Amino acid sequence: MLMRRFHMHTGSALGVATIMLTASACGGGTPTTDPSPTPTVSSSPTAASPTPTWDAKFSPAQLQRYQEARARWLEYWAFYTAAARKGVDTPSVMAGFEKYSMAPLSEHSQFLDTYVNGGARMEVAPKVLWTSASKIGPTSVVFNYCLDYTDARITTNGQVNEINDPSRRLVKVQMRKTTKGWMKERYVDQGVEPCAPTAP
Repeated sequence: MLMRRFHMHTGSALGVATIMLTASACGGGTPTTDPSPTPTVSSSPTAASPTPTWDAKFSPAQLQRYQEARARWLEYWAFYTAAARKGVDTPSVMAGFEKYSMAPLSEHSQFLDTYVNGGARMEVAPKVLWTSASKIGPTSVVFNYCLDYTDARITTNGQVNEINDPSRRLVKVQMRKTTKGWMKERYVDQGVEPCAPTAP
């Protein structure tokens, strides 16, 4: 079909060329106008300015505080997901909340209600796709992290929990610098909000 279509187009072009040549021969004269087309000037494309990334508005000192707070939170996340996978209360669980959280008793109580007594297990934790800061102060950092639940597996008493959309969810947490180092102070705006696969 491609070859056939090519020949049909070629034959049409040759037919137009033959008609033009015949008309020129019958006229017997020279053309009075210049048949060459008028050259057009094309403008070169303008290079688009790169979109600033989220960290462009922060100073190196601020970004250093963010990195320190983020590293501490990632330690907390590793501790929490490991405890949530087992769902067992041990002295090390309480010690972990005391190390990373400014409200250890409250978080430990929630852990008991959800995992130990409630039967939930975070068998496969959601993946942290990216983090970014929204506010960086001298002793506090508010940053965002995107959790991808696509491959997560969370059960309650052995039954798999259905994970509703969005599968990628934005979470905001505030970290505070204390005498014990950076600690998780609270979650900010706990509503369900979707997030993109990459940081803005």
